[in-house]
Amino acid sequence: METVLETKNITMKFGGLVAVDNFSMKLGKSDLVGIIGPNGAGKTTIFNMITGIYKPTEGDILLANENIVGKHVALITQKGIARTFQNIRLFKDLTVLDNIRIAGHYRTDYGLMANILRTKKFHQEEKRLKAEAIELLKIFKLDGKLNHLAKNLPYGEQRRLEIARALATKPDVLLLDEPAAGMNPNETADLTKLIRWVRDEFKIAILLIEHDMRLVMEVCERIYVVDHGELIAKGNPEEVQKNPKVIEAYLGTQDEKEGKE
Repeated sequence: METVLETKNITMKFGGLVAVDNFSMKLGKSDLVGIIGPNGAGKTTIFNMITGIYKPTEGDILLANENIVGKHVALITQKGIARTFQNIRLFKDLTVLDNIRIAGHYRTDYGLMANILRTKKFHQEEKRLKAEAIELLKIFKLDGKLNHLAKNLPYGEQRRLEIARALATKPDVLLLDEPAAGMNPNETADLTKLIRWVRDEFKIAILLIEHDMRLVMEVCERIYVVDHGELIAKGNPEEVQKNPKVIEAYLGTQDEKEGKE
């Protein structure tokens, strides 16, 4: 399968602390891949490097064979990477519809003067943007709440809106950071189906960080495991669950257990 995203030995140092050490990964078109590991393992730091929040101390990040290291967050989004966050970051005082419209604005085909003068081109593009936003909200069953403020949606619907907003940028790669955080079991079960459906419907690659192992094992086709910033295992869910290094990272060695008693 054609590789859409690749990290090559990316390392992130904060002073003398090595948060991520030589992490390499490949993501093919339509892959559904997870990154797991104990708290503080470096998972979110990896996401922050991929999306341009952090510039790796070393290594390369290739999106469609183009090195995106050092590029601005907004440019990386325009090039095809979208992201959600563990703590939902919606425009909570804007409507559901406006949250989606804002995400798609960088794709409008009019300049500053057209915006100021409200030209025919401006109105045509805004009409197109609104229609696309409504269509996307229909897919996520949020079209009945177009004019609701985002902050007034139930938690599960806020999470769906955040994923829909990310998809409004028309990404090739969608990064989901702890999508099940704060969800009850029923919401998590619905989210598991939604993630797989989004991959299949939009024909995009999905990379996710998640602590809910049931979700990870059900939805991911391949898993990378990190501990203390290092890649310690990779493979399909069955291989990862049986890997001694993974078991040790999550459960601790016998000596560590005895030391805590």
